[in-house]
Amino acid sequence: MASGFPVGIGRSKCLCGEVFGDVMALGMFFGRTKQGDKKVEKNLELSKELHDYLKNTNGKNTLYCRILTKEFDMSQGEHKEQCIYFTVLVEKVAEIVIRELGLVNIDDKKLIEA
Repeated sequence: MASGFPVGIGRSKCLCGEVFGDVMALGMFFGRTKQGDKKVEKNLELSKELHDYLKNTNGKNTLYCRILTKEFDMSQGEHKEQCIYFTVLVEKVAEIVIRELGLVNIDDKKLIEA
């Protein structure tokens, strides 16, 4: 389903495909299931939180692939290491889901050490 996300959606170098995937994941938990559903407000709030986190955490203060990859030779695949790093940031989605659903992350190292 997400095969078209790379390189800013279909190589358009627009919004980073990782962001689309992350927002879709939030939508699975908090998205509306029918028009007019009030859940959409919570989903929008959480999606904005995620957006801001990803933008502020990636070190480039943007989510546009064109800017994120401008110093890389895309034909040589130089951007892939950075993309892998951004993909690791998906843990923020898990943090949001766990927090909002009142769950406990049993894999959290802090809990294991306690």
